[in-house]
Amino acid sequence: VPYTSCRVPGKVVINLARWRTSAPHLVAAGMPLDDYRLYVVNHEVGHQLGHRHEGCPGAGRAAPVMQQQTLFLKGCRPNPWPYVGGKRYTGPAL
Repeated sequence: VPYTSCRVPGKVVINLARWRTSAPHLVAAGMPLDDYRLYVVNHEVGHQLGHRHEGCPGAGRAAPVMQQQTLFLKGCRPNPWPYVGGKRYTGPAL
C-alpha cells in the first residue's frame, strides 16, 4: 500500500513520504515527527518479531505500538513505545 510501511522476510520497509511528514491526523494530535519515526520502526520490527495488530485499549489511553497508528487512533493517544513501566504495553487483539 503506497501510504503505509511494510516488511518482507528479514527487512523492514519504511514509507518515505510518511518518514518525511508523518500522517496528518498524528500531526494534528501533536505527535512529534521523531516520535512518529520511533513508532513506525517499532511497529514494523514488532511484526518481524511475530506481533500482530492490536486495538485501542480505551479512549484517552496510549495506543499500543502494534495499533495501526498511521491509519487511525480510534480514541487513543499517539505512542511510539512498545514498553511502558518495563512491561510490553498491549491492546486487544484484532
